[in-house]
Amino acid sequence: MPYVERNSSGEIISARLTPSATAEEWVEPGSTELAALTGISPPKPAPGNVRASLEHSDQGLIRVLEDLIDTLLAKDVIRFTDLPLPAQNRLLQRRSLRDSLNRNADLLDDDSGLL
Repeated sequence: MPYVERNSSGEIISARLTPSATAEEWVEPGSTELAALTGISPPKPAPGNVRASLEHSDQGLIRVLEDLIDTLLAKDVIRFTDLPLPAQNRLLQRRSLRDSLNRNADLLDDDSGLL
């Protein structure tokens, strides 16, 4: 999450766990725009806590790297088997977990796809 749909003014009007024809843009889960839509703000690290700030940043960067790898694979720039075996296993594990999360979320969101 979250893939968002915007209105003509550029405001987020819905968010989904998976992309769709109307919700293709991915935004950071901690964005202020998403927090305004959902009313939920993730906890922020305490100011001055560099380790916590890095860990918080790493969570978003992990998703960016996964998306980058998926894009490179889709464009045939690299093959999955070009990656070291531990990286392949980790990516497959994360993909499986995300698929499981998306299936569970789809059951909860009454087929409208909206959160």
